[in-house]
Amino acid sequence: MADPLILVRGVHFAATLLASGTVAFTVLVAEPAGTKVQAEQFQRRLSVLTWVGLVVTILSGAAWLVLLASDILGPPLVDISLYGGIWPVLFDTRFGIVWCVRFALTFVLGLLLLRQALLSLQLAAAIALAALLALVGHAGATPGAVGDIHLVSDMTHLLAAAAWLGGLPAFALMLWQARHMAEPLWYEFAVRATRRFSLVGVLSVSALLASGVVNSWNLLSGPRDLVMTDYGRLIAFKIGLFAAMVAIATVNHFYLTPQLPAPSAQRALQRNSLAEVCLGLCVLLFVGILGTLPPAAHRHAAPEGIPPEAAFVHIHGQEAMADVTIDPGRVGRVNAVIRVMRDDFSEFPASRVSLNLDAPTPGLQPVSRAAVQQSDGTWRVDDIDLQQAGSWIVRVIVGSSSGEKSIVLDAPIVIEQEN
Repeated sequence: MADPLILVRGVHFAATLLASGTVAFTVLVAEPAGTKVQAEQFQRRLSVLTWVGLVVTILSGAAWLVLLASDILGPPLVDISLYGGIWPVLFDTRFGIVWCVRFALTFVLGLLLLRQALLSLQLAAAIALAALLALVGHAGATPGAVGDIHLVSDMTHLLAAAAWLGGLPAFALMLWQARHMAEPLWYEFAVRATRRFSLVGVLSVSALLASGVVNSWNLLSGPRDLVMTDYGRLIAFKIGLFAAMVAIATVNHFYLTPQLPAPSAQRALQRNSLAEVCLGLCVLLFVGILGTLPPAAHRHAAPEGIPPEAAFVHIHGQEAMADVTIDPGRVGRVNAVIRVMRDDFSEFPASRVSLNLDAPTPGLQPVSRAAVQQSDGTWRVDDIDLQQAGSWIVRVIVGSSSGEKSIVLDAPIVIEQEN
């Protein structure tokens, strides 16, 4: 929790789901369930709730951009904010492009809120605002057909979370207003809205379960990761919190909803909804942490053209990635080729690259060499003397084009005995 990016990511996800979920609740639940008078009175409150979500989305999104720019380029946060250091990240990375599109969507949605008749356009903007978050996560960095499936699954996961978790504050607000008005028409409205939201919840939970299975298949190498890796343990905690939320929702659906419009049932539903919101915030905190960690199953196939006797490793970091090929992958004189990339596999604008190799045993002198850039954008180190077989630690040190901060990427690589 020392990394402020974790908190900022969690707040941004929560605010996005609140804004999108409140719009979904308005269009799918409140509007069909109420009369014209009730719809106008309640939609004003829902508009305020949506505006709160949009404002926090903008502020937390700006903080996320500044923190990420500082991590990638190196200058302090103040320099990044005052002297335009965010522009390379904003216009030269996928994160920045997605950020610009989502920033524009928040303003579009805000303007649409001024016209209550444009509910379908509000819903379309809210869907896009939530779904595009998947492009800046692990799913957006996965290539090929598997990556496309993962991306669609992650978008489905986000939309289902927005419809259910993001709509819970609006649902609790509706129950509070119905109790406060204490009128038969509002009680009837609360019953109809609760039944509609209960159906939305059932569909959302089903979508969350299905997309969660697909996402876990992409992010974990197996059930063992749930207890043996930090990433997997966080997933396990997230699953536990989700199960608790489903348990509360089950009580709401099968036990409390049939008792409406009894005041005791309304109070219990409101209390349970707030409990689900608290559990959901904990889930989003875990989401903030998970986004800063490499997945337990983050594996990339070796690119084409690698010699069969070479050793290869893909190293994934938050600021950059690297493919390292050592040819031949055995004891003796070898050559190393390094490709440094952004998370969308485009070339990273490195000003310098050096390669360190730490031996399997502490007695041997580590290798430390500067790499030379080739015409194809790769970096090369020739005539490296590897004197021992085993699991070496390869460490790639990348100097960014700004020259302010180096990026360090490391991972084990196996060197075999000489034939």
